[in-house]
Amino acid sequence: MIRFSSLLTCVCIAGMIAMTANAESTTPDGAVSYAREILPILQQNCVACHRAKQAEGGLSLETVKALLVGGDSGVLWESTDPAASLLYTRLTDDNDPMPPEENTVGAKRLTENQLTRIRNWIAQGATIDQHSGADIDWQPVPETIRSSYSLAVSPDDQFVAVGHANRVELLDSRTGKVADTLVDDQLSQSGVADVDVIQAIAFSPLGDRIATGGYRTVRIWQRLPNTAEVPPALQRASGPVAFNPDHTAVAIVNAIGDVEVWDLESREKRISVPASASVADVAWGHQDSFVIGYETGDLAIHAATDGSPTAVLQLDHSIASVAQSPDGHTIASLGTEGQIRLFESQQPKPIPSLDAVKDATSIVFTSKNQLVVGSASGIATVIDHTSGKALHQFNHESPIVALATSHTNNRIATGGSDGQSKVWNLDDGKLLLTLSGDRKSRLRIQSLDDDLRREEAWLQTLEKQSEVLKKSLETEDAALAKVKEARENASKALAEKTKLRDETAKQIAATKVKIAEAKSQIEQANQTATKTEGLIATNKTQLEKTTAELQLLEKQAAMTTEEPAAKELANRVAEKKTQILAEQKTKTQSTEQLAAAKKLAAEANARVTAETAALEKQNAALVAAEKEVQAKQADLTERDQALVTTTKTRDLASLKIPEHQNIIRLRKNELGELKYRHTQLTANAALWPSVTSIAFSPDDLSIAVVDAKGGVRTFDGQTGAPIDRDQLSDSRSATFSSGAQWVDGDRLVVHDPFGPPQVIALQHRWKLIQSIGGIDSELIADRVTALDFRGDGESIAIGSGTPSRDGQVIIVATATGEVLRRFDNVHSDSVLAVRFSPDDRVLATASADKTIRLLDVQSEKVIGALDGHTHHVLSISWKNDGRILASGSADQTIKTWDVGTMQRIRTIGGFPDEVTSIAFIGDGTRVVSSTANGQVRVHESSTGAQVSATAAPGDFLFATGITADGTRVFSAGQKGSVNVWETEGLKSIGTW
Repeated sequence: MIRFSSLLTCVCIAGMIAMTANAESTTPDGAVSYAREILPILQQNCVACHRAKQAEGGLSLETVKALLVGGDSGVLWESTDPAASLLYTRLTDDNDPMPPEENTVGAKRLTENQLTRIRNWIAQGATIDQHSGADIDWQPVPETIRSSYSLAVSPDDQFVAVGHANRVELLDSRTGKVADTLVDDQLSQSGVADVDVIQAIAFSPLGDRIATGGYRTVRIWQRLPNTAEVPPALQRASGPVAFNPDHTAVAIVNAIGDVEVWDLESREKRISVPASASVADVAWGHQDSFVIGYETGDLAIHAATDGSPTAVLQLDHSIASVAQSPDGHTIASLGTEGQIRLFESQQPKPIPSLDAVKDATSIVFTSKNQLVVGSASGIATVIDHTSGKALHQFNHESPIVALATSHTNNRIATGGSDGQSKVWNLDDGKLLLTLSGDRKSRLRIQSLDDDLRREEAWLQTLEKQSEVLKKSLETEDAALAKVKEARENASKALAEKTKLRDETAKQIAATKVKIAEAKSQIEQANQTATKTEGLIATNKTQLEKTTAELQLLEKQAAMTTEEPAAKELANRVAEKKTQILAEQKTKTQSTEQLAAAKKLAAEANARVTAETAALEKQNAALVAAEKEVQAKQADLTERDQALVTTTKTRDLASLKIPEHQNIIRLRKNELGELKYRHTQLTANAALWPSVTSIAFSPDDLSIAVVDAKGGVRTFDGQTGAPIDRDQLSDSRSATFSSGAQWVDGDRLVVHDPFGPPQVIALQHRWKLIQSIGGIDSELIADRVTALDFRGDGESIAIGSGTPSRDGQVIIVATATGEVLRRFDNVHSDSVLAVRFSPDDRVLATASADKTIRLLDVQSEKVIGALDGHTHHVLSISWKNDGRILASGSADQTIKTWDVGTMQRIRTIGGFPDEVTSIAFIGDGTRVVSSTANGQVRVHESSTGAQVSATAAPGDFLFATGITADGTRVFSAGQKGSVNVWETEGLKSIGTW
């Protein structure tokens, strides 16, 4: 089985059927073409490993410029000798083959034919020629190729668009029948939408446009009214029209007022009944007879075979309309003044409950021959004319102006002057459906409903986040207060330690002064002592000298007796003694002075010792104080930084609140705008003109409603959902006396007594209105592999890219093709999926490079990268709340991602093969996925649990779609058939 991870290769195989070169293997002159022959070989087998982003050996083969430069080993050729060419010798080297035998990109050794082309090309001079898409001879893709690579379900659940190779079919989602085919008449192949395989299909949000992606081209198709073929009989009509029960014949009133019966198949007139007066109405409820009601009050019953009259009934009032029971036995007439007359077997049959109705506006017989009467009072009464009993009454709640009965399932529809139609069950009288609005208004309202729910949910989340932010600010305020307190304490501690240090420093200075003073005193004392000692020594010498002189004088005096001499000696002895006493006193004083100096020096020395010891302690204390100051300073610095950080954090928390409140304000304003638009749209959707006629389609699958302004709306007969809206070209046909009948399953005829009927085709056709890009355009890089309309349908995202080289994402205007946004280099391989978020703000892209990127549509910036898959990411889907993205990958897993946090929530494994597509179901959390081996599974994304599983045996499923109401799943793949399941339990509905 083909691997989906090699899908591009698979499509290339199909595409190779579609495109061949204009020439054979060589040009007419025998030259080998680089563009047509060499380049495809290199792209298929070499470029995956030799490109700008992965230039192995320094060699890139992506561009001609790179090819001519060569790689680390030199240029690829320098002459016309292939044997001397690096390119050719590497390709033919069996010892070191290129491409390598073992590679992960699927490259294969070149064939002898391919090598011969390269050898001849080099020998011919390696000429580089160019070609465009127009040079490709696009061969018709055989109709037998039916593989489906793309599928999409319309937002109104009416259609399933499925690609079959280069064809696109629109299937009726209820029956599987082909409703239309998308055809580009400008293409040479008839009946196709592109020259290449269609790999992407997308419906616009209102379901009125389809985008298809082919080769370098996106085509936009629009749903437009189709011109109805008017049967010849209706071309002659100029008044009421009535079809027989099996719709093989029609009775008309022609321009002169006669009644003609035409065979619809042969288109031949069968009968012509001359009118006896102006025809008010014609009824054909039984196959064998029809009834003509004349304004004059006559009822004429005619045989359907030859038009012969079988009875003429004369009434006492003018006739507005007539009805005939399916068994042909009963006829009812409605008078212009609201009275009803009943005839059974051509005889009047009075019924009190019927006679009591004085404001009848419409009459119709059911398939069970019961008569239903609509009234201006808004009551529809079902009467069993056999028993005369009123079986049920339906309150339409506005004047009833039109009635219609179903053909098969015993239902009745009432149309009111309020513009609404209602469908009732005839068996129990219960209201089944209310038909209102039209398809576009319904889709817009549904879209607004989704937007309102999403915005209200977001607001609830944002309000909760407001409380979280307030609590966070309170926490930050408390933290800031603590940090400030800690910083204040640190500052005080630093001041205290600084003061202690400074005081210690002052003490040290004072101690040093004291030591210096003591040392000075010691020096002075020592100097005094030295000086004193010198004086003492001198004094001692002098005293000894004086003493010696005294002794000598005393000896002389003792020896001298002579008076003068003795007296003189005695005086001199006395002087010496006085001198000795003075010297002894000086000695004593000097000794005392010396002792005092020594004592002072000793005391000063003691002080120096003491102060020195104190100084050492003070120095030690200063060192310790300095360390404490430094520690406190460091602590304060840390506290300051903490304060700065905490203040910033608190300020940020504080700023978040007004920012968040502004977001809430904007969201509330947006919600208010959405509510206003919803109110206006809902009110406008209810303001429809009065219904004038209503009709069930032959298969009861559709109901047509005509209003007084000529609007024709069709609704799904099973669900009541609007299908289409058309407009009569002449709204005068939509009078209160008009009638609407289905010609067949596609056409509706609306008639009145005063003019020709109008026939409109209710099945719209899809027509090509715009082509974006083109085969020769450089706008789109390669095959279009992904498409998604933005919410307003005015722009579309396109995913493309050159395989193994780059991914391309652009957003273009749907109407003009103008590039509005371009995202370059967000992926390194082909983009395989693009999806706008439900609010259109973000575009999610998935690529063969295994990554998912989230792109801001307004700023054109990449705002998120979701990495984790180990193989191609093949499909992505947004949950309707816009907060979760699911992805399916060739690595056989599903992953869910929280877009707000950019984190993976869960990986769901256990798949037997590659997960090729994935989609969220409705508004819920379940996802449906398909796999390459044909399996379809439903998982609960919130838990990862598998809910149900089924399979399309033997198929390779590529694409899956799901209805907007989440009730049905469609898938398609290699076989080309469409498989349909009920979402609940994945019960098979069928295969188309």
